[in-house]
Amino acid sequence: MSKAESVADGFERIEAELYQYLTYRLSRVQAKLNTQATHMLREASGITLSQWRIIALVGAAGETRLSMLARHSALDKGLLSRNLKALVSEGIVLTKQDQTDHRAQLLSLSPKGKGIFQRTLPVSQKRQSLLNETLTKDELETFHRVLEKLEVAADARITRDAPKDTAK
Repeated sequence: MSKAESVADGFERIEAELYQYLTYRLSRVQAKLNTQATHMLREASGITLSQWRIIALVGAAGETRLSMLARHSALDKGLLSRNLKALVSEGIVLTKQDQTDHRAQLLSLSPKGKGIFQRTLPVSQKRQSLLNETLTKDELETFHRVLEKLEVAADARITRDAPKDTAK
């Protein structure tokens, strides 16, 4: 067996083991779905998936604060900030000072942003329909319940198996 074949066999064994990890599988599926969505969004309007998430949340809210956008977008704060800055500079998202809290900025879609939102929303909805059609109704309901449980578990601090601090 050549060195390359040995490395390939080792990689396949490790990958087979990793397939048993829920987080590994979720990460692979998420990456594939993100790639698919990015391709569809770029074709429809030339935006990225992160930009779409911001546009969709701001569009659905009508007007929102950056703090709410950060809480609901599940985007890294740096990534959110960079994408929002680009969307503002491109005239897609508008900002104005919140009159009730002068430290906060209110975000809304410009007419250009609303056009992108209206053009890409049906693309996103069609993609969701196609994804949902790959599962039966029971599978989809079970999947949503499982995701809810995993999200709760991800928000919780799991300390059951953590080493005990014996230093006093």
